Amino acid sequence: MDCPKCTGELVAARYGDEIEIQRCNVCAGLWVYPDDLQRMKSTWLAEAVLDTGSPRVGKSLDEVDDIDCPLGHGPMLKRVDPEQSHIWYEQCPVCDGIFLDAGEFTDMKFETLLDRVRGVVKGRRDVD
Repeated sequence: MDCPKCTGELVAARYGDEIEIQRCNVCAGLWVYPDDLQRMKSTWLAEAVLDTGSPRVGKSLDEVDDIDCPLGHGPMLKRVDPEQSHIWYEQCPVCDGIFLDAGEFTDMKFETLLDRVRGVVKGRRDVD
């Protein structure tokens, strides 16, 4: 599958026997499904093994937000993490696949005081 944000390709990335996701071989963005995302959040060190990209690269790709599902289902919807409003991601309305830019999963897993400040500074995103 082609990465929806850059010229890279989504390739399988595994953590243990339970989690298999797709990671871009260029920008290190993550293509996950909601069940896998929940497993990743509750699995020790999943972020260190799976979210290996540079948060700086991920942040630069925040500007690319009108993307299509890599499975060919058309435009993805813009979403805001309900717990941390500074985290913006895209989700396919057909297959529920989620695209997280590099560093977003790690940020999502660990909320800090700085994250709360970021949410205020960055503001809310207009969502579809």
